Amino acid sequence: MKIRRLHPAVLAVALGVSVLASTAPAVAATQTSAAVAAGTWPTPDWYLQGPYQTLAACDLAYEDAAQNGQYTGLAYCHWFRGGGPYQAGFYYEVYIP
Repeated sequence: MKIRRLHPAVLAVALGVSVLASTAPAVAATQTSAAVAAGTWPTPDWYLQGPYQTLAACDLAYEDAAQNGQYTGLAYCHWFRGGGPYQAGFYYEVYIP
């Protein structure tokens, strides 16, 4: 029986993938805006604020919300293609537990 050794680079990639898979749920909660930008709905407790016609208008509203400190978390402005009750436009997200 012939036993093959794994190349160190292959072993490192395999270990890295398993570590990333184990931390994925924690990371996914912080990357809501990426999911929305990809066309999926926000996760629970994250709500879209908008729509704004321009990115500049969205940025201004986002900065205002950040300075007010009224939300536990904010996700930066992004384009949302629309769907459900939301129109197409620029939105930022707020976390309300």
